[in-house]
Amino acid sequence: MLDDVTVLEVGDRLSTSFAGKMLRDAGATVVRVEVHARPELDAADRDFAAFLHGGKHSVLARSVQDISSDVPGLVCRADAVVCDGNDPEILAAVRALREQQPDLIVVSISDYGLNGASPSVPATEFTLQAECGLTAVHPTGDRPPVYAGIDLGEYTAGLNAAIGIVGGLLATEAGAPAVDADVSQFESMVGVLQIPWVFSQHGHHSAYTWPQAAVPGIEKAKDGWACVVAVTPQQWIDFKALVNVPELEDPRFAELVDRQAMTAEITPLIRSFTEQYTVAELVEMGARARVPIVPVATSTTVPELPPYTTRGTFVPHPDGFLQPRPAFRLEDDTWRIGELAEPGRDNDVDWGSRPERVVRADADPARPLAGVRVLDFGSFQAGPLVTRNLSSYGADVIKVESVNRPDLMRFGGPLPTAPDLWERGASFTATNWGKRSVTADLKDPEGHEIVERLVAVSDLVLENFSPRVMEKAGFDVDGIRRLQPDAIVMRLPAWGLTGPWKDLPGFTYSADATSGLSDMTGYPDGEPLLTSTAYDPIAADMSTFVALAALRRKISTGRGAAVEVSLCDVAPQTTAQAVISSSRSGERIERRGNNAPGISPQGMYLASDGAWVAVSIATDENWRALADVTGGAPWVTATSRVDLTGRLADRDSIDADLCAFVGGRQSGELVAHLHSVGVPAAIMQSGMQAHQHPAVVARGRSVEVVHLVNGSKQHLASPVRLSSQPDAALAIPRPSPIFGEHNIEVLLELGYTNEEVQRLYKEGKIGNSPFGLPIGDRSPVHVQ
Repeated sequence: MLDDVTVLEVGDRLSTSFAGKMLRDAGATVVRVEVHARPELDAADRDFAAFLHGGKHSVLARSVQDISSDVPGLVCRADAVVCDGNDPEILAAVRALREQQPDLIVVSISDYGLNGASPSVPATEFTLQAECGLTAVHPTGDRPPVYAGIDLGEYTAGLNAAIGIVGGLLATEAGAPAVDADVSQFESMVGVLQIPWVFSQHGHHSAYTWPQAAVPGIEKAKDGWACVVAVTPQQWIDFKALVNVPELEDPRFAELVDRQAMTAEITPLIRSFTEQYTVAELVEMGARARVPIVPVATSTTVPELPPYTTRGTFVPHPDGFLQPRPAFRLEDDTWRIGELAEPGRDNDVDWGSRPERVVRADADPARPLAGVRVLDFGSFQAGPLVTRNLSSYGADVIKVESVNRPDLMRFGGPLPTAPDLWERGASFTATNWGKRSVTADLKDPEGHEIVERLVAVSDLVLENFSPRVMEKAGFDVDGIRRLQPDAIVMRLPAWGLTGPWKDLPGFTYSADATSGLSDMTGYPDGEPLLTSTAYDPIAADMSTFVALAALRRKISTGRGAAVEVSLCDVAPQTTAQAVISSSRSGERIERRGNNAPGISPQGMYLASDGAWVAVSIATDENWRALADVTGGAPWVTATSRVDLTGRLADRDSIDADLCAFVGGRQSGELVAHLHSVGVPAAIMQSGMQAHQHPAVVARGRSVEVVHLVNGSKQHLASPVRLSSQPDAALAIPRPSPIFGEHNIEVLLELGYTNEEVQRLYKEGKIGNSPFGLPIGDRSPVHVQ
């Protein structure tokens, strides 16, 4: 899709490398600009480097300032650069390349963004997870909270940087002279949560629960661990019928939020059933009962799971390890594993001239997708987040529901007594802004005709049902192409369009368990832990990147695409490092609490005011600075602890010393002092006040949106900040739609008469409330 694009990759952080990998997987020519000799790598690190950088080119420059003089032909060919934004020297040198290439797109990745309240605050993946709310979701009882066992923030920031590259291309081709995209890793990580900042603002709504273990969730089996999902009312009913434990019929357990509050009471009841069976038996029983049950995979067993083995998710690398293939699958896919280039291999390559870029007449750089129509059959988080993101680039997104099959996310959170409760779901309003809403029943002939007319005038059609739903309705790829031959068809099934699990329901928790993340999160002697709903937003970021690339190609060539982005394929991208290592060594990467290789100390420590403080001593310099903060305490200045080797050997003892030190101090004062001397630290947050975080507010990412039912609320705009979109309000063009809000407007556009529309209302073919529920004190939108 991006085979006409050349991108320079400058920097060493994982997110920068992952962004380059995504672009290369989509067909771009990606060139690593290296300015120093690579360190010697052990086998595991070299394998991971081969995964991240396979297929990229490499040029060697004397310094970042010498890129233009050392490889001038490459700079003249380049369309964009993705770089580490935390290094001012790199950023200045990269922007200077515009002297040779005036319209060069520059995408930077930094901890908090390049401007605002926190650009120079020291941070690590560990402290950012605590500050954004990810650490808080893990239930650890009376033990300190733990972070996710992988660098989720780096991967999400990398995905957003890849989005920034394609968004920048679209903006440039719409007339923007040069585009910067400023990606904040902190904002990217906030977006992985299930919208806690909107929960905190909505009335008539349940509280955001944290810790946030699903109940049921990770459960003990006879021979291991299984992940059971029962988040919808029907799933809970089906699960109770499956286990036949009378005590679970207690009405106090009916709502997920209540079950989460009573975990200690419910878990023994659930496990009285699950512990009688093996994991394989539970998975089989769940499939028969339509209850999502999957194994909790380890880094050694992930590639052995049925949806992966049958779909070729993991492929053998010529160097002798397994790696995941790209998470997105295109028709006529030509992706192949590429070799890891030696530094400077491509210094003498003749890069040729850059393809001519045609600027679209009358296009708007702030809304480069204006005039593009997107048809949204998404539900829950993953699908709707993609189309929401496309709306921020100007696309006209039409969300399709039916009276008897609404998006059940509408009912996630509002209290049963709330008026118009289906309009008050925080998770729904935050994942569906920017859209218009129509109702049409695929099972009804007239509803089917409405959808046919919509498909015929749409550029992109997206759905994330199980495969049989759209195929049965006649809206699979072939069915859509009969109506719109050049459409982009995006399908986001949980377990893929093929394989033995393709018709099984799957959720973000299922992907958490099968990817190995759950098994790598928690204490070594504790249970595996779920990281909330992280994989739905990550899959949405992946799909947004692919959708933008496909739309860019369609705008320039008219060519459509059939794209599959399965949740089960997205998750292994983030656990690849562990799975790659285990595929060679045969050794499982175990849970390690808050420890991380090459860092000591690192942990969560309770301050005197009851707040948890995350501290990560990533360098010897950080350790010396910590000594100053403690006033030269003997436990910090001991000779045996001055270097990393000594600190790693004495990790547990240092952890106890630091715990005692933090316990005698106020969290805010301590973190401010640590920041002043360059030590990464953060106060653990739940995410509920993310919209008020100084770094977010100062960067204009907190935007007021006025909703017809919920009133004024602050929402968070995209973590990808394009310089071609100066007005923050453009990022959220309209509030989430009320049910069927745009029925008349859209149907008239499709050629229906007003009389026909009113008849459809009267016959219940379209409507303004799901299941015909009574509307509160407001006028139905179809009243004439």
